[in-house]
Amino acid sequence: MSEAELHILKARMRGGQLNKARRGELEMGPPVGLVYRTDGTIGLDPDAQVQSAIRLVFETFERTGSAVQTVRFFREQGLQFPRRLRTGANKGDLLWAPPQHSRILQVLHNPRYAGAFVYGRTRTRHRPDGGVSVVKVARVNWQFVMPGMHQGYIDWERFEANQRRLADNAGAFGGERLSGPAREGPALLQGRVLCGLCGERMGVRYSREHSSTVPIYVCQESAVRRAGKICQTVPGKIVDAAVAALMIEMMTPMTLAVSLEVQRELELRAHETDTARRQHVERLRYDAELARRRYMKVDPDNRLVADSLEAEWNDKLRRHAEAAQDYERRSKQQATTLSAAARQRIVGLAEQLPQIWNDARVDFRERKRIVRLLLDDVTLIKAQNITAHVRLSGGATRTLKLERPLPIAQLRKFKPELVATVDRLLDQHCDREIADILNRDGWRTWEGKPFSLKKVAFIRGAYKLASRYDRLRRRGMLTTHEVATRFGIAKTTVYEWGRQGLIRKCYSDSLNRGLWQIASDTTILKGRGGRRSSSPQTTPITAQPPE
Repeated sequence: MSEAELHILKARMRGGQLNKARRGELEMGPPVGLVYRTDGTIGLDPDAQVQSAIRLVFETFERTGSAVQTVRFFREQGLQFPRRLRTGANKGDLLWAPPQHSRILQVLHNPRYAGAFVYGRTRTRHRPDGGVSVVKVARVNWQFVMPGMHQGYIDWERFEANQRRLADNAGAFGGERLSGPAREGPALLQGRVLCGLCGERMGVRYSREHSSTVPIYVCQESAVRRAGKICQTVPGKIVDAAVAALMIEMMTPMTLAVSLEVQRELELRAHETDTARRQHVERLRYDAELARRRYMKVDPDNRLVADSLEAEWNDKLRRHAEAAQDYERRSKQQATTLSAAARQRIVGLAEQLPQIWNDARVDFRERKRIVRLLLDDVTLIKAQNITAHVRLSGGATRTLKLERPLPIAQLRKFKPELVATVDRLLDQHCDREIADILNRDGWRTWEGKPFSLKKVAFIRGAYKLASRYDRLRRRGMLTTHEVATRFGIAKTTVYEWGRQGLIRKCYSDSLNRGLWQIASDTTILKGRGGRRSSSPQTTPITAQPPE
């Protein structure tokens, strides 16, 4: 009977608790930033610094779209986040520290900041060893959800949008590995590409091309999950460029509104961070003043207490001085950023949007966020051409037909007209002269570089073109040794004849070895040395008339 009575009492208490929760009157410990008033209702914390810190979390997440980026923003700006002690001797006190990622996620996932009463988010289970485990319940299984029950920092629609964005970001770590948050890579359509062959979501790979990173969209779901083959791989540099051009075309009518919104956002962000820092400095000043009053009230002869209070006072003064210096430094930086000239440049974004989009200094994540606002997904099909079906956020669709990039073997292959030009120039010029002529006429290699002697020699070897030397030999030109043998003279005499103009040198290599041209209608009469020496002479050969 005692056990039964205890069970009945516990059931009655549980029923009363559920009835209060059904009416939204059950009192539960509010998160930091919310407090119970004297009339039993929930309101915002009267501490202005706590309110600004909570609001700054939601504003930063709205701007960046990522909890990690929100934490990074707080740490880069030197801002702290409050935490209220729930147990211990100092229960109810506020502690300020740099925020952690888990702490920011708790704030973003908590519906009480949206003014809603929610019951049943967790379930407590007793383990066989006597311990207690707390299990989170899926949102669809929450017992009671009542929006608009009290004052909050955001409205319910914004809370729903934040949950969708967090779920989308968390999709990159689940089994499906869906879109995920915008990353640092150059793939513009990361998380938004679908395979037109199997319907699965395509992943991203990166490769190096001409000292730059280029994306490749790969459908490998079948290969990963079913030990199949990769459906298709699509070069991202072709698709991204076409989609970027489409985005610029769509954004052109709204550039002025975007530029004005950017200006307002920068001013609002600067005001929020400046307010948070100023409140932090004011709190530290109050703590230092409070420590001073404690020290002044203590008996000077009680050195055990006086020394401790004096050290606490000095520590509060040091923290206040450091915070004041940091506030002054960052305020000057923000004042420089938001000068009149800077605002004028922001207004000028309306005409400069294409240049800004193509600027290498713009972060890839910013471009991806713009794309995600304007389109839902892109379906790719690679056949003879690449077909991209773009589905916009409003439901409209666009179809892009793109040419497939040529294989590297065809890109490196020289054009037939270039080979014909080199073949024609080899009749009259050497490799170095041909390279100069090609560069002067505007010819370039497949990499866009000017021609050199080695490039021309490579073309001759690859296309089996006869060299300048071989062509002159076929036309009857003689080497220095052959001229010396023919006339029975030394090689030095051959060079001397060339300087005198008796024979003409038509070709010369780097060692001054060359080919000589001797007119077929003349003959050379050698001179003689000695006291009555005479120079060699050329005599024309005349044809004898027939008898």
